[in-house]
Amino acid sequence: MIILDEPYVSPELAAYAAARQESVLDNATARACAREYGAALNLVSDDAFAALCRGAPRLYTCSENALEWVYKKSGNNALVERIWRLKDKAACRDLLAPLYGDFFFRRVTPAELAVLPFEELKVPCVLKPAVGFFSLGVYSIENAAQWEAAKAAVTEDAARWSEQYPPEVVGGGTFLLEEYIQGEEYAVDVYFDEQGRAVVCDILRHEFSSAADVSDRLYYTSREIIESRLTEFEAWFNRVNGLLGLRNFPVHVELRRDDKGRIAPIEFNPLRFAGWCSTDVSLFAWGFHSYGCFLEGRRPDWERALAGKAGKLYTLMVLNKPENCSPVQSFDYDALRRDFGKVLHLRPCDFRRFSHFGFLFTETPADRREELDRIIRSDLTEYMQ
Repeated sequence: MIILDEPYVSPELAAYAAARQESVLDNATARACAREYGAALNLVSDDAFAALCRGAPRLYTCSENALEWVYKKSGNNALVERIWRLKDKAACRDLLAPLYGDFFFRRVTPAELAVLPFEELKVPCVLKPAVGFFSLGVYSIENAAQWEAAKAAVTEDAARWSEQYPPEVVGGGTFLLEEYIQGEEYAVDVYFDEQGRAVVCDILRHEFSSAADVSDRLYYTSREIIESRLTEFEAWFNRVNGLLGLRNFPVHVELRRDDKGRIAPIEFNPLRFAGWCSTDVSLFAWGFHSYGCFLEGRRPDWERALAGKAGKLYTLMVLNKPENCSPVQSFDYDALRRDFGKVLHLRPCDFRRFSHFGFLFTETPADRREELDRIIRSDLTEYMQ
């Protein structure tokens, strides 16, 4: 079962759904995809889809915009409760407290935020919406000046979030202050099978340009990353799911791992893998659909997928706009392509409506990554007009 929704559905996902004749909720986005991509989707009415949801479905959504339908129309209260225990970051922290008893976090309202003095913080820390998505409204705090700037930005940004995403995706009503988690950051697409066992479908390293950077610009995966982290991460997810109790459930998880091997979660994003269908990086890199593994209840054949892939980085780049970006008339995607040795896929997007220009997927030799070092520091103005 699949719910397709705004802001984006990839042709790869639409083609997969059509080929498998998966039950797809009949909504405006699904009908538009069928027309645009010529995909013969198996569209199912609201009532029939809700009846399927009241069973024990394998339900995949490509966007958190779909959560509004699940909350209001699925009729599956247990599913809604499982979604919310992950979507509300503060509630999720409460659930996982037995694993991280000394971890600092605090839920605050906008009114409390406005008067909260810097002296009461445990720095470094992070401020973000308790219900959030796509690094929107995430602020890294190390000093009093950053704290005041973050509080001022929250008011300005909240109006923009409400224009782009429903409150089920990004909520500006409550914020979470939490301890900054040290270590390497990873984004993991994982599902829990009908016995609650974790199945990892991809692992991406999230790299930043500096300690203050909280953007989604650069992610990459590699044979070396999969081989070194797969067993360890699946074991950690199994421990976590002892507290969460998820079954037949896909999640996109951001986490950090420090140099002592300790793992701490940043956030769990329910019923989906990487947003904006960027989970298709598994198809471009490894040759399989991550969501196919979940919907078909199978484990990736990593031995086959990794064969011949040593020494290569498979990247996902979010072409985000710079801060305070003035209106952009055009973006030179061809020039961007020319700056990379091997582009696997480029997805432009409506940059007049959204906060980024699109997504770029590349194959880059691990020992010749100058193109990645350059793009992670670029504000992309060289491509803007």
